[in-house]
Amino acid sequence: MQVDVDANRVSHRRPRAFAVLFGVVALMGALCAGATTAAAQPAPTGFGARVVTVGMVEFRLEQPAWLPPGRYTFHAVNAGRAPHALEISGPGVGDVRTPVVQSGGAADLTVTLGPGVYDFWCPVGNHRQQGMQLYVRVG
Repeated sequence: MQVDVDANRVSHRRPRAFAVLFGVVALMGALCAGATTAAAQPAPTGFGARVVTVGMVEFRLEQPAWLPPGRYTFHAVNAGRAPHALEISGPGVGDVRTPVVQSGGAADLTVTLGPGVYDFWCPVGNHRQQGMQLYVRVG
């Protein structure tokens, strides 16, 4: 009988050990996912506006598609060959834009974004129709 009792103890320990191991793996996965999400967030500046770099390349915008509400300075960098600009429209933001930026140049655009969906696009020529447009969800 002693052997059976020890066998039962061992069998009870295995599920418990498995549950602990599973919990540790799940926690590590959650922490890693949180770190990835945090890295994608824009960096706050000392003046209350977060700076987000927007890459403008033929024919796309490279930036996060989700942002928390707040004040932002969009640093629009023309990494393409053609001239580009950045225009934003959405709740409380009415068609604000940067000047046209030549290849290798940059311009800043500061706006406050509340919850909602915002339309980001390049207003130069037919660049929007060629794919330089992105909906950004805020909140």
